[in-house]
Amino acid sequence: MTVTGTHVRSSWRGVAWGAFFASWGGWLLDGFTASVYAFVALPATQYLLPASHIPLKYESFFLAAFFSVFLIGWGTAFIFGPLGDRYGRFRVLAISIALYGVGSVLSGLSTNAYEFMAFRFITGLGIGAEWFVGGTSVAEIFPEDRRVFGAGLFHSGYYFGYFFAALAALFLQSIIGFRGMLILGVIPVAFIMYIRYTTKEPERWERARERMGGNISSWKAFRSIFSREYLRVTVVSSVVMVAVILGLWSGTVYVPTAIEKMAAIDGIAKTQFLRLSALGGAVTSTLTIVGCILMPLMAERVGRRITLIVFLACMAVSVYVIYGIVYYLHSLTDMFALLVLLGFGGADFSVFSLWLPELYPTEARSSGFGAVTTLGRYFAAGFEFLIGIITLAVGFGHGIAYTAIAFVAVMPLVFLIRETRGKGLREEVLRG
Repeated sequence: MTVTGTHVRSSWRGVAWGAFFASWGGWLLDGFTASVYAFVALPATQYLLPASHIPLKYESFFLAAFFSVFLIGWGTAFIFGPLGDRYGRFRVLAISIALYGVGSVLSGLSTNAYEFMAFRFITGLGIGAEWFVGGTSVAEIFPEDRRVFGAGLFHSGYYFGYFFAALAALFLQSIIGFRGMLILGVIPVAFIMYIRYTTKEPERWERARERMGGNISSWKAFRSIFSREYLRVTVVSSVVMVAVILGLWSGTVYVPTAIEKMAAIDGIAKTQFLRLSALGGAVTSTLTIVGCILMPLMAERVGRRITLIVFLACMAVSVYVIYGIVYYLHSLTDMFALLVLLGFGGADFSVFSLWLPELYPTEARSSGFGAVTTLGRYFAAGFEFLIGIITLAVGFGHGIAYTAIAFVAVMPLVFLIRETRGKGLREEVLRG
């Protein structure tokens, strides 16, 4: 059975706002914890490599390698999808927040590159689960005619986190250093108590559990997303997600590093280029928030497919021009102008927060959302290692610029995903 909206607009009072802010707040803290690393990646790498007796000439490779290990941890988070279907959205959400909080703190305490990699894996494992568990929860707690807006609002949380990370980099990094910035990841741990003890599970999930006889099978939920009915959407969406991931971790997250490198070449004082990199992060995150807010309007007017392609096109153009041209011109003015386009394109992630919950039934929604947003990260991690090798051969800027190809390559695949504009969440009982 497909649930559709009514012609009468529901009241905002029908939204379980406590549950929403639990999910949105977790995603904000997730974005903060992940994005802080963007501002400390270069100084952390420059410290940890000599401490590990690794020559600094491999700096570009290890910048990519640290990202890759983080993505492998994010990919492994798929295990939380079936657990979210079986045990509840917010129970698993609390676990994920604990993991990325602890992982970030331990990253800040690392004494060498190998410890740092291990702790970045833990951080990625927690962050990977938060997106799809929180996004599934938000989709299920909003009334149907408010759900589209809720998806965009939810996803803006990550980029509010990115914005606050930029502010922390601007005002605190010169004081507490890269270790202190990473240890700020302890903040989410206090948030766990709020989620675990004050938030009720979505009614849709409770009803689904009743339909399944009081128990949702984790294995059945995970197996179903690879059944004949859902296999194409799972595989195709995961491939598209690989390009989106590369855009974040090879385009957006490298912005502070690119600005710092450009400023250093131009002889700008270190304290000044730290401010510039923080400003770059703030500009990027602000425009992504704008994109997240506009996404629901675009998705309802032109559909999910066209909306995603618009964002992918913005990413392809901005990544190529920023890293392939502007970076080598050392033009910080042009860089900041193009960050507007890059930031807006970064809202491509928000389309998945809306679209994926519509493609799977309640009993397997967390599993499907989780698989698409995590399994593709194994491939993205491999590409990141490849990018690291390429940067050694052709330089930092050109190596990142090549990732623009991925956005163009996956655009035709978007049309293989079922368009769901005007349709509600699926609530049929899984068969088999």
